[in-house]
Amino acid sequence: MLFQATVLVDLTAMAACLWMASYLFARGFPSKVTMRGVILLLALFAFFFGAYNNIFNQVNGTAAWRATFLIIGIGAWYEITLQLLPPQHRKSLLPWTVGIYILGLVAILLLLSTRNAFIGEEGNNLYVAHMGINLPYILYGIFELAACFGLFQNLLSHGRIGMTSQGKFFMFASIFPVAGVTYGIISLAIPNPMPRLYQDLMIFSGVFLMGISVARHQTLVERRTTLQDFPVTSLTILLLAAAYALTALRLGLPLQLVGLLVAFVVLTHSLYDLVREFLERLRIRSDSTFRRRLRKLEGENSTQDTLRQHLEEGLDLLCRTLNASSGFIAVKQGDEFIVTASRHSVEVERRFSSTTMAYEDITQTQNEQFPDIQYFAPSFDGQTQIAVLGIGKPTNRLGYSQGDLDLLSEVADQLGTIVSLSNVQPQLSQIISQSELNASETSFVAGEMIDAMEINPDQEFVKFVEEGLRHLSDYIVLGQSPLADKLDVKAGSHIERGRELQKAIVNSIELLRPADKRPPEPLPRVWYNHAVLHDAYVEGVPNREIMARLYISEGTFNRTRRNAIRGLARLLMEKNPAAK
Repeated sequence: MLFQATVLVDLTAMAACLWMASYLFARGFPSKVTMRGVILLLALFAFFFGAYNNIFNQVNGTAAWRATFLIIGIGAWYEITLQLLPPQHRKSLLPWTVGIYILGLVAILLLLSTRNAFIGEEGNNLYVAHMGINLPYILYGIFELAACFGLFQNLLSHGRIGMTSQGKFFMFASIFPVAGVTYGIISLAIPNPMPRLYQDLMIFSGVFLMGISVARHQTLVERRTTLQDFPVTSLTILLLAAAYALTALRLGLPLQLVGLLVAFVVLTHSLYDLVREFLERLRIRSDSTFRRRLRKLEGENSTQDTLRQHLEEGLDLLCRTLNASSGFIAVKQGDEFIVTASRHSVEVERRFSSTTMAYEDITQTQNEQFPDIQYFAPSFDGQTQIAVLGIGKPTNRLGYSQGDLDLLSEVADQLGTIVSLSNVQPQLSQIISQSELNASETSFVAGEMIDAMEINPDQEFVKFVEEGLRHLSDYIVLGQSPLADKLDVKAGSHIERGRELQKAIVNSIELLRPADKRPPEPLPRVWYNHAVLHDAYVEGVPNREIMARLYISEGTFNRTRRNAIRGLARLLMEKNPAAK
């Protein structure tokens, strides 16, 4: 019974550690906390892999390697709790931290260089390996005790992070390895053999809970993964690994090789998940770059001389992003649409009647005058169509995805903004030239502009507000954020400071509420700003669900969220003059 239980615990722990390490690496890079968690999980995977093989084949010297991986894992565990502290507190603990790492390194060197550091390894497959009361044992024990004391010191001092809603999961997870380490130190020295099943079970329980704690930290603090995704994918991988193991046993594969098979199965699925996540991040980064360049074009002042250049640049960027074979942009002037920018399509300056180019939404149709164009996307200024964007067939696939069409819709909306600004630019220039004739009018206009600029947040402040929203549930990060400094939030500690900042942000979001009672869905447009901020950041609702509630596309959602964050930043500046 002890044999079967030990095999099951080591095999499960090995598979779970390897999967969680690869999952957190794919979802959490380059988070410092997550990278420490990955090192911890990989070290414990190597520990359990060696422990599983030791059940079937005992080799002198392998116990020292397992102890080495355990030292690395405990050191990474200490680093995780250290990263939860504010930077100034980490600096104050620097001598203690360096001492722990030096002690661990010396213990590793002694364990690997001392012959027979562990005694009686051969034939001992189910019990904790024994050590003599010698220098390697003493340093090994001192390191484990010092590291365990240090991680509890990190969690229970300097603001008592381990007692907060975020840190209590790390605190609870750390209890198990401390119990396992204590059990192991006692078992190493006493003459009576003690089953290593209990030590392995306690270490695995702690590591599993630590993996969940790190995933939760990613969700609530850095928003790089979801608590729904982590358990579902982990359960799926473990069930697949179990299915492979049972099938292999039925086909007669030796039990000793089942561990290697399970590790190979988890590793191959992990590599696939890692590549998929990498490609998804490349796509998101490409889309973000594309949108950033479009916003830059939108923010530049456009005259008739520069409008064509901006439109050509935007059209070229869109065609390369969608891999479109051709495209054009036509701007309405009077009763006609004039082609202002073109890429492998109709010639520039060609004119078309307004009835030919009138569309209410993105339309896939065949137009005799545009044989190479597949989709037409209109741009509006209010209810008036002022431009149309045409895109040809994709060059690398049969058709466009829904995400591509959402991006096309977003570009069409921004095209409308650029053309609208270009149309009103001459009027603004005329107003300014007339105002120069009257000094009093000039002073009045300048005063109005200054007043508007005083409550118009700059991009840096908007970025601070957005970062505050992303970390809305984490008092520790909020208390140290630049937004707290900008708003001059006063409190006794950085945690209380973060709590006060969270209250200020949530109260400001509520001020955007149009009425006391929220109407049934679909919500009116006047509710969009409040709904996006409240649902996404206060309630933590996924973006896709918010889009479904509002019946809007991803492009419209992104624009609404940017406008809402800017409006919230303006409101915070109005309520806090010190932020200006």
